[in-house]
Amino acid sequence: MLAAAAAAAAASGRIAVEARAQAWPLRPLRVVVPFAPGGATDLIARLIADNLAAPLGQPVAVENRAGAFGILGADTVAKASPDGYTLLAGSPGPMAVNPSVYKALPYSPERDLVGVSMVATIPYGMVVPASLGVATVQEFLALARSRRGNVNFATSGMASRLTVEMFRTLAGGFDMEMVQYRGGAPARTELLAGRIQVVIEQAPSFLEDFRAGTLRPLAVGGTRRFALLPDVPTMQEAGIPGYEAAAWLGYAAPAGTPMEIRRSIATKIDRLLLRRDIRDRLASWGAEPVGGPPEEMDLLLAAERARWAEVVRLAGIERE
Repeated sequence: MLAAAAAAAAASGRIAVEARAQAWPLRPLRVVVPFAPGGATDLIARLIADNLAAPLGQPVAVENRAGAFGILGADTVAKASPDGYTLLAGSPGPMAVNPSVYKALPYSPERDLVGVSMVATIPYGMVVPASLGVATVQEFLALARSRRGNVNFATSGMASRLTVEMFRTLAGGFDMEMVQYRGGAPARTELLAGRIQVVIEQAPSFLEDFRAGTLRPLAVGGTRRFALLPDVPTMQEAGIPGYEAAAWLGYAAPAGTPMEIRRSIATKIDRLLLRRDIRDRLASWGAEPVGGPPEEMDLLLAAERARWAEVVRLAGIERE
């Protein structure tokens, strides 16, 4: 009798969840961006959110909750009701990197968040001052090794740092000094001034500097060349086998959000990504549309967490 009652309760719960999913959405949605306004994550999240309102039949508001390398915003979504009305505009840091580098993380991306859709990727680029006098990755490595540690690299967060640590590991190891900045803008200023010798950051952020000839791209982090820098090799083409790193933006939801709702949002995002105006706007920011179902997003997140955990291990980074 107890088993029958438990089964009936479980069935009743499933029916209730299905009924809510079928009625969804009945009110406005909220998209949480875990970073300050104006960055690539914020711009892409707002582009998608603004254009989701019409197919959903409800407003979609974007809320910036910046702080602690994306932890504050991600935790907000992780603890939200799994009813399809709160989404996270996530990126590698809060969704894949943070679990490997912070001991007291208040949320678990694996346990508390589920994928909705991978929206777009933005390639990383290895960038040096033109005044450094190197034109290839191998020339940079030779210079760095000859200076015996007298080379500074800039980071604007843990994800940024790990792109460099992966390069250093796959290149066979060499000494460099890390300099931490509060964002990409001050790191760029120091790079232009020559006080920093290298960064590996989102390549589109430096396009104007490349055109001006003040900064030089040595390689991009993807497995294929970047459309806006077609003459720049990938890291693998430049002699760093196994290197692959790209920034990305994907939508996620609190664990327990019905799959029907997740698929509905993903399908609508896929349709947006087919629109020429959306694709042109993304291209202007150096972003490439991706799309896909929630299941693919979940698999990608699992692979990203495993990959960055291995980078942390190989680099010997102690969890904070």
